[in-house]
Amino acid sequence: MNKWVKKSLDLAASPGYLDKLHDIYPVDISVVRQIGSQVEQSIKAAFKSRNKERLITTLLDLERFPIDEPYVGFIRKNRAALGRNPKTVRRIYRRLEELGLPGILEGVSKPPSPSRKMGPAFKKWLHSLGYPVLSAREILETREKIAVLSGSDAALKKFAKHELGYRGGKGLDLVMKVGETFLIGEAKFMSTGGGTQDKSFRESLRFVKSSSGNAIRIAVMDGIAWARPFQQRSSKSLTLYKSVEKLGEKQVVLSALLLKQFINSLA
Repeated sequence: MNKWVKKSLDLAASPGYLDKLHDIYPVDISVVRQIGSQVEQSIKAAFKSRNKERLITTLLDLERFPIDEPYVGFIRKNRAALGRNPKTVRRIYRRLEELGLPGILEGVSKPPSPSRKMGPAFKKWLHSLGYPVLSAREILETREKIAVLSGSDAALKKFAKHELGYRGGKGLDLVMKVGETFLIGEAKFMSTGGGTQDKSFRESLRFVKSSSGNAIRIAVMDGIAWARPFQQRSSKSLTLYKSVEKLGEKQVVLSALLLKQFINSLA
């Protein structure tokens, strides 16, 4: 088994694993969204009058739509689509009607999901480790032993493509220089198995298995990726997540809590 995978599994099974992770991925208990009394009255009036388009239009003006609806994004950008797609309007309205007025008001007031803040949290933590955080030009010229590249996920990907021969469609969460060696990486916190989380896990494994470019690839994973003893034997995700144990020695997947240790091993 890859030694960094083993270290991560051992770490996750030790006391305080989740407690320590909170320093990297803090859970922000956000306050509810405020919609204002006038907007609330507009929602109530549209609901009581059973005016489909008026209700949906009122809700589209808010930050959060009360139901998970895949077509809402399109309609937000093109309101004229409401008049052109009566079946879609009826289907969305039926779901809102089933939810009821109290459910609608609760839905539009919900705070952002904590899981959506995990990506920026990792980068903020990485920049707090004490390594110099440099621009693209600076990191190419620096004589610092260890340095972190600043920038958005897209900017990191652009640098990796132009300077390191990286070929990949997704942005990166990490680009670092250790001596004369560059690291590129993805960071994931997986809170549940199934769906998009399983897809995200597979993408990270494909990322570390790829050999394009001249940088060391790492996948920084935390959460249920390391929760073997706590999953049911019949779980499909168990079989998927156990596949990380079959990675080669140079295919590095590890907990964020081991990142500094890994960097020091290269330095």
